[in-house]
Amino acid sequence: MFFRCISALLFLSLLSPVADAFQPPANQANAAPPTGRIPRGSGKIDGPPVKKVDPAGLADVKKSAAKIDELIEANYKKHGVTGNAAITDAVFCRRVWLHLGGRIPKLEEVTQFLQSKDPEKRSHLIDQLLSSHDHVSHMFNYWANILRLQDHPINANQIAQPYHEWIKKSLAENTPYDQWVTQMITAEGRIWDNPAAGYSMRDSGMDLDHMDNTVQVFLGTQIGCAQCHDHPFDRWTQKEFYQMAAFLYPTQTRVGVADKKRFPSGNPVERVRNEMKEIDPNYNVNGAFGRMLNANLFVVTENPLRRLKLPHDYQYDNAKADEAVTAKPIFGADAKINKGDSPKAVFAKWLTAPENPRFAKNIANRMWKKAFGIGLIEPANDIRDESECSNPELLDYLTSELIRLKYDVRELQRIICHTQVWQRSAQVREVTDEGLYQFPGPTLHRMTAEQLWDSLLTMAVYNFESFTRPTSDGLAKTIGLDLDKATAAVVRKAAEDYEATFSTTAQRKLTQARNSYKNRTVLARASELPVPLPSDHFLRQFGQGDRELIEAANTDGNVSQILAMFNGEITHMMLEAGSVIFDDTVKAKTVNDRIDVIFLSILSRKATTSEETIAKAEIKDSGNAGYGNVIWALINTKEFLFIQ
Repeated sequence: MFFRCISALLFLSLLSPVADAFQPPANQANAAPPTGRIPRGSGKIDGPPVKKVDPAGLADVKKSAAKIDELIEANYKKHGVTGNAAITDAVFCRRVWLHLGGRIPKLEEVTQFLQSKDPEKRSHLIDQLLSSHDHVSHMFNYWANILRLQDHPINANQIAQPYHEWIKKSLAENTPYDQWVTQMITAEGRIWDNPAAGYSMRDSGMDLDHMDNTVQVFLGTQIGCAQCHDHPFDRWTQKEFYQMAAFLYPTQTRVGVADKKRFPSGNPVERVRNEMKEIDPNYNVNGAFGRMLNANLFVVTENPLRRLKLPHDYQYDNAKADEAVTAKPIFGADAKINKGDSPKAVFAKWLTAPENPRFAKNIANRMWKKAFGIGLIEPANDIRDESECSNPELLDYLTSELIRLKYDVRELQRIICHTQVWQRSAQVREVTDEGLYQFPGPTLHRMTAEQLWDSLLTMAVYNFESFTRPTSDGLAKTIGLDLDKATAAVVRKAAEDYEATFSTTAQRKLTQARNSYKNRTVLARASELPVPLPSDHFLRQFGQGDRELIEAANTDGNVSQILAMFNGEITHMMLEAGSVIFDDTVKAKTVNDRIDVIFLSILSRKATTSEETIAKAEIKDSGNAGYGNVIWALINTKEFLFIQ
């Protein structure tokens, strides 16, 4: 472990005046928790119910896990690798909470687990977490990074929150992965009527990029270079790219104001704006008023007669410039579009078919990488014909298992967490290490920004899970307009109602009043915060991306992270009366008990003998403030920041 002995030098170097704020009364073990400036949740979670894992499937899960371990062991022998030692219950508890729940366990959660004598307690905890709102929140963060989720993409005119809520609902219901992807690809309509349409809307106006992004996300393959010329590092030609893009080219995400079939009364935007200017010449017809008009123009439709043509400067001899292309997959079985077929439905069927050589393989590799910190194929988002796989038999097995499970990605995660290899000690793998990784254990890696933020909230805020984002329920009734018939007064009313209830300003006002610290920092899980956040927010400092590029997040270190952990508002807050860890420490009866509370709350384990000796010496020297010094030192250790 990184932190098997705290040096006295570490304590002295980390001491800060903020620790003086930690002043637990000498004899208040039985007193009620003190109140403070930190908001407390109600304990109720406003979200869709989570479908439970089927306990009857545990025997099959263990059988599949054993097969994975068998394939791993065979690779050990082949490459002369020895597996790492099995992890302790304490390490397992922390690892599985972070991996499946997106946060460290609370004091009572880790204590209950460590004290349990149930021989199946690891299996029970895995199933509990997979059936929890914690897992939904964590997986939403995972997919938000891949799907580039933003609250208001495309010049702030889209309103994407219904799409985000639909993703959470799909995760809670454990919608089979192939069905989930199909729904996103084929959805039509306005986002508040059919939220899955948000997937196509995210790339509004980017017809070619939309296919490039879709292939990268769902097939783990990058074909973008072939958009302008034959791919220099892969086998895709420019013509093949255009043939692939032709499947989704008929999909449009915005209706034109000149569409006389939809708007027989003429251009609705021009008409309503002119009408508003006649009513009030000084009224701002851009702003919220304009956003209502633009939002109602975002409608996903499909026109099969819309044909994609090769670029005017096409230079290869296998086709002519400006020639219309026929949709054709880049690999796998053919997918012909017959008369009356929906091109995107044909594409979705080809994409998600069990016969597709990369659809199931891609998500299986992604889930393995999520669990171990490195994929069986790397880079996981750039799979090529010549890509090396560290264990081809294992990847084939994971792929076949996912298909057997009817694309139940959650059940695949359940299997992986039951393997012996996932329950081995973490391996330090340097950036400079060469060769394929043979998985003696998961790689040691830092928490994501979201895991770190949610873990700090776990120690600071009571029932923080209750602070969910204000819902978009009622949005359709508020802003869904028939633009051909809408009057200026109707649009103005919709704009005013939207601004009062659903706008970023309205949501910020509500959350600041309900769950902010000092009316500044909104205390809610990362999955319940606006996206993207400002660049100076804690989450962005620790690597949350701006959601412009696929998987833009990172876990790289920087100076601002050190400052945020040393002097940031959330770390200050933990040492105040009313924070969970403050109150739990105060309630403990003895110095030894308080030290146990601190270590279990932060590192999910008790202190070693040497650590306890150092902690006691610090508390003796500094008095009650010493407890704050211990807390502050521990949250600034690598052991806290990294997943072992």
